[in-house]
Amino acid sequence: MRLVIATGIYPPDVGGPAYYAEGLAAAFKKAGHSVGVAQYGFLKRLPTGIRHLVYALKLFPAACFADAVIALDTFSVALPAALVCSVTRTPLIIRTGGDFLWEAYAERTHHLIPLQRFYQEHRPFTLKERAIFRLTKFILRRGTLVFSTAMQRDVWQTPYKLDASRMEVIGNAVLEPLESETPREKNYLWHVRPTAIKNGEHVRAAFAKAKEKHPDIIIEEGILPKAELLSRMRSCYAVILPSVTEVSPNYILDALRFRKPFIMDKYSGLAPWLAPYGILVDPLDEDDIANALARLAESEGYEEAKKKAAAFSFTQTYDDVAKDFLGLIERRHLS
Repeated sequence: MRLVIATGIYPPDVGGPAYYAEGLAAAFKKAGHSVGVAQYGFLKRLPTGIRHLVYALKLFPAACFADAVIALDTFSVALPAALVCSVTRTPLIIRTGGDFLWEAYAERTHHLIPLQRFYQEHRPFTLKERAIFRLTKFILRRGTLVFSTAMQRDVWQTPYKLDASRMEVIGNAVLEPLESETPREKNYLWHVRPTAIKNGEHVRAAFAKAKEKHPDIIIEEGILPKAELLSRMRSCYAVILPSVTEVSPNYILDALRFRKPFIMDKYSGLAPWLAPYGILVDPLDEDDIANALARLAESEGYEEAKKKAAAFSFTQTYDDVAKDFLGLIERRHLS
């Protein structure tokens, strides 16, 4: 099978979509398929609109001879991919990540709404946001949709008027366990992009409250390459990710590879699954976050959290994920 992965970023770029694209491409090749990766590269420097057009021209030749194109977002690469595949008649698989409109709205307004309530409770959209909504609806109707969690599928189905028969849930890869080291300090890892949905104001305020009772705790921030992040996770005290809503956080799944205690928002698409293995908090309640941080700082609370994390035993390789994609393509487009 000839496949094309359309992605905005790819290693050495840092970020979940980059690592996902790399892992998926390697798994397809391992299974004996021909795989091309169309990434933005230097095109990211071009203005919006021009960037999308030039990327479409870049994608077009590969799409002409592909059995399927897999777009790893719902706007930046999915828009040009939808246009190209409409011309080439190539089957398009759109794998959702986050929610571009929700993130853009949060950046503009700092009105923080959990994703589950966003489409009911948002303030009036700007002209640009209304255009994003309409374009997203246009894009989503032109491919088979793959969600990483049932939560996002359910959130999007009504506002975007999606056809349930064209939606599939394929979970993220959860790689093999890694050896952990005993922490030498009470360092909480919080390596996230500085965006509104990462909830920085509430997280920092909550950490300051917890530090009043536990002055020995520290927080580590900043964006790191994957190898360095995993190295720090190996010996860290705990990992925190109380974002407004994390759709399917690889950050937490990586922490669980080391069986590290974690704090995560209760609205996450992975919350129902991961609740037994960590601590869930209301991300908009500073006291709830602060109490969770303080509880982990205490020996009794930490031992309890370690036992929870140690009970996690699930694995799903990129080979498994690729197999699910291949099965989807064969059922929907090649049968």
